Amino acid sequence: MNPDLVDALREKLDHLELMRQHLEYSLAKVRTWWNAERAFREWNADQLESLAALKARFAELQDHLAAAMRLVATIEEEPTEIFSYVLNYMVQVGVLPNEQVWRDPRNLRNAAVHDHSSSDHEKSLHYQGLLDQAQILLQVHTNLKAFAARVYGISTPPLSPT
Repeated sequence: MNPDLVDALREKLDHLELMRQHLEYSLAKVRTWWNAERAFREWNADQLESLAALKARFAELQDHLAAAMRLVATIEEEPTEIFSYVLNYMVQVGVLPNEQVWRDPRNLRNAAVHDHSSSDHEKSLHYQGLLDQAQILLQVHTNLKAFAARVYGISTPPLSPT
């Protein structure tokens, strides 16, 4: 086991903890007023900013979780050239219950980055999906931390709220 890679994973997990805290903040804020039936033109500037932060933080956490999972596979000398191999390994070690659990948030992440829909209905479906799928990302993060603690002795306590 390469100690430099384990140190890189420790740093990645510390950073993921901060990203998680930011996503949880955005989730809590948006959930207080979110209504998928409302037209986007009815949202005020602060609400639209909160939606943009939610979308960005969801995508950021998803991307960095993927990088951390690839790093674990690299540490374990598992194949990483195709991400399906990484996902399969994450299922084997219990970080993911199955590959599809990862693919759904990934599709939302891709839509978040590339979608420029002007339809309120499509936007509402997208943001509702982010709200619904965020718990999956948080659970994957929890599972990854538990794996790292068990296998590498890496402890990343939750950050105190700011």
